[in-house]
Parts: sequence; structure tokens; C-alpha cells
Amino acid sequence: MTSRTVLLISCLSVSLLVLASCGSDDSSGTDASDPAAGDDATSIELTDFHGRAMTLDSPVSASVFLVENAMNTMYAVGGGSSIVGTGDIWQPSFKEAFFEGVQPGFSDLPVVASNDGLYDLEAVAQLNPDFVVLWAESPDDKAIEAIEDGLDVPVYAVFLRSFDDLDKLTTDLAAAAGNPARGIEVNDLVSDTLDRIQEISDQIDTADKPSVYWMWGDVFGTAGTESSASDLIEIAGGVNVVSEMVDGDATQEQPVLSMEQIVELNPDVIYMWFNPDIDPSDVMEGRTVGTTDFSTWQGLDAVQNGLVFELDDPFMYDFMTGRTPIAALKVAKDINAEAFDGWDLSAEYDDYFRAMYGVGYPGFEPES
Repeated sequence: MTSRTVLLISCLSVSLLVLASCGSDDSSGTDASDPAAGDDATSIELTDFHGRAMTLDSPVSASVFLVENAMNTMYAVGGGSSIVGTGDIWQPSFKEAFFEGVQPGFSDLPVVASNDGLYDLEAVAQLNPDFVVLWAESPDDKAIEAIEDGLDVPVYAVFLRSFDDLDKLTTDLAAAAGNPARGIEVNDLVSDTLDRIQEISDQIDTADKPSVYWMWGDVFGTAGTESSASDLIEIAGGVNVVSEMVDGDATQEQPVLSMEQIVELNPDVIYMWFNPDIDPSDVMEGRTVGTTDFSTWQGLDAVQNGLVFELDDPFMYDFMTGRTPIAALKVAKDINAEAFDGWDLSAEYDDYFRAMYGVGYPGFEPES
């Protein structure tokens, strides 16, 4: 590596962000907080998730997305043709068909190589971008400074923590793509679909709503009551079981429970985030996987009743994207089968993907 090479901190494709304000009081440019602002304006004012303001002279024409969930949003708002490079794609086998459907030739796009979570600045520079989107936990992230100072390119930093943050991301990227009206359409599609689900789950008596233990990849890590996964459970008509905790901090985003706490809480349902190493059958049959002995879980009501489920496709059910309603539908159908008995998930998914991305499901063929 030459002395001109600067390694940048990579963005992680996780499900967590901070809401920040967007827009500008400068009436001469497009204010991202006002999606109805004129598409013919000569400049676009954005404010990222850390309150960093930037001005784009025109809609982006060459963007590099180093954070995958934001790239999904760019496709939804019609800016996919501007994408000239990406970061590494997590679990690519689940996503290749979709990306080729929304951007034919996607597999040929340059990938900014990573090394132990770091990115090469020269690789970014070779793509000659006019807009870079990355994940950053703070405004002092070294990647932001390196790209803006070294390449003089606007950097939009993403840090998602809630579903509301997805609205902002959609609004801002639609403005960057020069199509703010599409941002409104996408946000309306998400909220209207979630409202349809909520209408059904609200009709379930509180006493009949199942308690749900959310299982992250570390098994004992779960969803606190103030988290996007907990919101997903509630939309689907469940109750986050940690809300019944009498000790510990249930409001933590990802509390780690002991086996004794899980036994005491005794959830009606166990719902797993995508885990390539553990299947619901491992839990229900009491197998030992790695260092986890699931025989100690056999007395739980969820196991006794066979109510252990998994969001088994990390693309389809990535709920920190515009596909939040898809994940909510899957969870709702699993944990409240009777209430959602009349819902055809394949048909729902197809309609949603066509409206959101312009491709069908399950093959992701572009609409003619």
C-alpha cells in the first residue's frame, strides 16, 4: 500500500441509528425537509444523521454507498443508476438476484475492498464520486474526514436507530437523487402497509397477545423495550417479554439475559434474527450448538408449543430498510397465525416489491 493510501473505518450493516434534523433555511436550494421543494433548484441542501450540513450542486450522478441498507433506500427512490461503487455486501447469496433486478450489471460494480473493517481511500477516489454515503457512529469518524478532506466529496453519514430514522433517510436520499416526490411515495407506502398490519394486531385482545423473546445472534442478547426489534414485535401483535422484567434494565437497546431470567420470563414465542449457525429446530430439540446447550430451554412454553421462529432471510427481512413491513408481516403471520390467516404473504411481498423497487417477487424481475 502506498503512502497515498488511507484506510477508512468501514460501516457495519447493523440495525441501529440516531435521528437528526434535515433541511435548510436557504430558500435558493432544495430543502430536504420539504420534499415538495422544486426539482429544478440549482442546489440541494442536506443534513446527515450527525447534524452535518452539506450542499450538492445538482442531483448526484456518481454515488458510492459504503452502507448497504442506505443503498437499498437509494434504489427505492429511483437513484440506483447513480451508484458506481459499493462496500462489501453481507450474505450476498441472498441479495444477488435483487440487486441485478434493480440495477442490471450490479455484480460488475467495483467494490471498495476492506481489510479488518477498514477501507482504502484510493479505491474510493478511483470511482470519482460526487456523493459518498457511509455508516458513522459519530461526526468525528475518521472515514468522513479522510474522504471530505482528501477527495473534497460530500459525505452523508448514516446512523440508524429507529423506524423514524428510515423516513429521514428516504427523504434525504430522494432529494439527493433529484426526486423528492418519490421520497414521499416511499414513506407513504411503508406507513400505509404498517398501518394495515397494525389494524389487525390492534384487534387482538391484550390478554391474547403472545409474549416474545427476541433472540439476536448471541442467543442471550435480546431486544430491549426501546428498540426497533421491540417495535416490530408490537406491530405484529406481540408483547416484548422483557417488558415483564422486574430486575435489570429492560429499556437497554440490547440487554443480555441469564438463562434464569429467560426461564422466569417464560416467553410464549421465541423469535430469532437470521442465524447461519442455529435453526429453530436446534432450540426445540434441545441440541448443543457451539457453547449453547438448548436442553436447558426445553421447559419454556415457546419450546413446548413449538413456537420458535426465525427471520431466515437477511435480505427480505432486514427491518432497518424500506422492507420493514415485509418483516412485520412475517412475524405477525408466525406469532398470530389465526388473526392473519387470510393474508397471502407471497402476494403481499410481490405487490410490495413492485411498488417499492419496481421488481417482482420472488424472482426480482424488473417490471416491463
